[in-house]
Amino acid sequence: MDFEMDDQQDEPLELTAEERRDIEADLDDLAAMRTVFSPQGVKGVMIACQDCGSNHFFEWELLRDNLEQMLTTGEPRPHEPAFDLVEDEYIQWDYGKGYVDALTDTGLEPDRRIEVTQCPWCETPFDGAFAFCPTCGRTLATVRLYRELLDRGFEERDVRALLVRAGYEPF
Repeated sequence: MDFEMDDQQDEPLELTAEERRDIEADLDDLAAMRTVFSPQGVKGVMIACQDCGSNHFFEWELLRDNLEQMLTTGEPRPHEPAFDLVEDEYIQWDYGKGYVDALTDTGLEPDRRIEVTQCPWCETPFDGAFAFCPTCGRTLATVRLYRELLDRGFEERDVRALLVRAGYEPF
């Protein structure tokens, strides 16, 4: 009889359609938060636990794995508390979700980034995540703004004139 009870415990819990949608939405939110906050050095999220009253810290991959495990088995995977934790390296789930939702509400896509891989002034090639040219130090925001305005249908001549009038160095 004990054997049957163990077998029943190994059976996955059946999630309702609503629970499944909520977990899938959490996975989407987690991916968007990671896209926005990871380049800023954030390692993951902090979730305030209503059951125990403590804060739980999850690195991006651990929480993603946990949510995917819940979709498969209906339960989260047990895990050890974070070791040598630096709380400032994590964002609160509610803050991150609100921030990503605000980006979406304003029409900004959290995962859309205008990639610049070469400085237009000194022609140094670099990684697309750079904010400044590693050689000449110029900001690459100007180039990203230029490309965004072109993508929105502005004429190149008008964009260049606008940038110069706004005080940006021509490239």
